Amino acid sequence: ALATAVPALASSDSFNEVQSKLDLDLRWGTYRPNLYFGTRPRLPASLLSGLIWFGLDDQRGWQHARHSCELGDNLAEYGYSRHNGRDFGEQLLVDGDQQVQIRSEFVKVPGKQGGSWAVRFSGRTLEDNVQGVSLAYYFGLEGNGTMSMKVSSRMARISGETADLGRFRIRIVPAKKNTSPERHPALRNVQGIPDAVRISGVGMSVPTSDVWRAKDLFQEKVFGQARTQASAILKQTDGKGPLTGSVLFQLRNEALSDSGSNLFFTQMIVHGEFAFDVIYECADEDAAIKTRDIAALASSRREDFDRRFEAVFGLHAKGFDAGEVEMAQRALSSLIGGLGYFYGSSLVSPDPQPEYGEGEDSTSTPELTAPYGLFAGTPSRPFFPRGFLWDEGFHLLLLSRWDADLSMEVLRSWFRTMDERGWMAREQILGDEARSKVPKEFQVQYPNFANPPTLLFAVKALAERLESSASTPADMADQLEAVYGAGAGTEQTLTPEHMLDLLQHASRQLDYFMDTQAGDRHGYRWRGRTPDHTLTSGLDDYPRVRPPSTHELHVDLFAWVTFMLEVTTGLAAYTPETNRTREQLLAAHVQRLDELHWSDAHKMYCD
Repeated sequence: ALATAVPALASSDSFNEVQSKLDLDLRWGTYRPNLYFGTRPRLPASLLSGLIWFGLDDQRGWQHARHSCELGDNLAEYGYSRHNGRDFGEQLLVDGDQQVQIRSEFVKVPGKQGGSWAVRFSGRTLEDNVQGVSLAYYFGLEGNGTMSMKVSSRMARISGETADLGRFRIRIVPAKKNTSPERHPALRNVQGIPDAVRISGVGMSVPTSDVWRAKDLFQEKVFGQARTQASAILKQTDGKGPLTGSVLFQLRNEALSDSGSNLFFTQMIVHGEFAFDVIYECADEDAAIKTRDIAALASSRREDFDRRFEAVFGLHAKGFDAGEVEMAQRALSSLIGGLGYFYGSSLVSPDPQPEYGEGEDSTSTPELTAPYGLFAGTPSRPFFPRGFLWDEGFHLLLLSRWDADLSMEVLRSWFRTMDERGWMAREQILGDEARSKVPKEFQVQYPNFANPPTLLFAVKALAERLESSASTPADMADQLEAVYGAGAGTEQTLTPEHMLDLLQHASRQLDYFMDTQAGDRHGYRWRGRTPDHTLTSGLDDYPRVRPPSTHELHVDLFAWVTFMLEVTTGLAAYTPETNRTREQLLAAHVQRLDELHWSDAHKMYCD
């Protein structure tokens, strides 16, 4: 086994120091990519937050409240136009059906316990809107900890504490310019209708496993209150009403200081132009954020992003126009904005799935694994908001050019999901929230189903970058420091020590492929074949022989194994071991590729 030939990694103080700093730098972020906007730390069972909104002109608007990214919401625009993956991200949300557009500007300040962050939401209701929009922002604890909230005419304040975040304080501050919709004249003298307020709040005590269902819980709350309010209005107006949304759906302050509350909603009902700030502060006073600082922070980070983008990719210098550069920035930012932290159990079959023609499907009952975390990109925020092994390598080819440390952190997180044989589930469906988006027939992962090792694309690119870094001209190094900031050191995790760590995982993955995907005549065959698809190959509907046979050999899989040998042979240069065994295996595979898969008749490589 090649993995056993790799020396064990003895983490040095510098290795651990770099990793600890990176963990803190990346602790907080927009790591809930399944939501239009949401934050969480890269910690299990911790503090979640998110934005919810719905229009008030239609009394059924609450049923279509926006929270998670959904294709059926028909937003004209959403997705990040700039996101640096560290401390800044901005996007525009344009929702014609709910008659509002919202801009979010996220900034972060470093400090202890992961630092502090803020997001400014600004926007306006669209021209045809009359009754305004309900905007809600919530915080919920998925684990142990305490929170309480106070609401004044100026803002809502939340204070709390958890073991991993320490003490924290939160402010939700609506802008002074915010205005509420005008009350219908027929309702001005109706008793029991609460006066319009700048902000209100509601606390709830819910099972920690239900915090991710914040939108459902919010909808139940506003509907229950609207029904009560409607009954009172109709009784006092002899059934005439009118029942306007801005009156029906305004929440009243409730359960703000209850000791058991672990989920807090704030609500603002606005019409016309509006803004509000959400500010999370850790206990580190050096990381405090003032409301007046948010605009300056966002402006500075926006300029830094544009300078850095040009320094890394040089599109203006290559002759691309402003529109083309903006499109490229959006592509990168959408990729980075899709990064998420996921935590939970995965459904895994204890036994391999029998192959086509080898008998019935596995009858073993799938088992939930022990909970684990994953920091990963997502192929699609509305449709595939979770980690996919095949897609991630392609994500990282771009991400590694932008931020090597961030790319390495994603790589290391994926490799930590690897079992002792070298298997990684090709689709990471972790926890109830992730499973809620996946049909049951696709939730179970099988230990004999491999997936293309595209992570090694990024490993190879990073190794080549490390190899060439020694010859980087001094003036270029100076330029990078000027762009990234002194001490930013985007190459901190590009060290031989980190490469050795990656080699251990890559070698174990190679052993898994050579053992579980072996076919006849020293070739290879994807497991998981059906007559019409080979989903495990990544080339789902690539035409293969019909009907399937356990004797067929797959040229793409042979090429992948050969590529894995090439990458691990290159990485082995960072170890004292001899490379002879790997080099001999690589040469033999290249020769066997011709012997097994070259077709003289077709002048091409074939299954």
